[in-house]
Amino acid sequence: MHTLSPVFDRNPKYAFVAKTLMEPERYLQFRVAWIDDLGVIRMNRGFRIQYNSTLGPYGGGLHFGSGFNNAVIKSLAFDQVFVNALTGFDMGAAVGGSDFNPLDKSEGELQRFCQSYMTELSKYIGPDQDSPWMGTGVGQEEMGYMFGQFKRINTKSSVPGRFFLNGSHPEATGYGVVHFANQMLQDKNDSLEGKRCLIVGSGTGARAVADKLLQLGAIPLSFSDASGHVYEPEGIK
Repeated sequence: MHTLSPVFDRNPKYAFVAKTLMEPERYLQFRVAWIDDLGVIRMNRGFRIQYNSTLGPYGGGLHFGSGFNNAVIKSLAFDQVFVNALTGFDMGAAVGGSDFNPLDKSEGELQRFCQSYMTELSKYIGPDQDSPWMGTGVGQEEMGYMFGQFKRINTKSSVPGRFFLNGSHPEATGYGVVHFANQMLQDKNDSLEGKRCLIVGSGTGARAVADKLLQLGAIPLSFSDASGHVYEPEGIK
């Protein structure tokens, strides 16, 4: 919140908004029971923080990884309020996920976990209530498993495909980051051409950032994930 303090200092009549932003509208935490390849029942925690619905139904990513907990999800959901507001769409903000680590799981384990996670999450989401989309550790494959489970649970209602944003243009976020950076540089009579750029991440968004940097003549140097990083001094082609 300290980054917003100057805004409220200049506009004290909006100070009440700070109190509203300090606390999410709803915390959801639930147990996710799933079966591994050995037939053993495993347990993970699932989360969904529906932070603010002032502008419309909730919307935001799902993140799977051992480092995700309630505090991390809350922080991401807070950021999502501003991300969604800046789009200009009538969209509130929510973020969810689990401490489930998908990196060392088989295809079958991943599918069973996603189905179990959605069995619990489906009680709190819907097309006019809360729309989840991809995030860290959650790609098109995982979203497909969860969308399929949601449809099986909600057999009596029509579920539009756009409710689960698991397709369309997964590169859009990465492209947007690069276009924004390039526009900021152009305002300073500069550009991305020839700039050496470090990329954090290695998922769909990070790869899209690298693609767009190359298109604009920049030089991407790195990718990273939870296991480490790669760095190419001459640039990644």
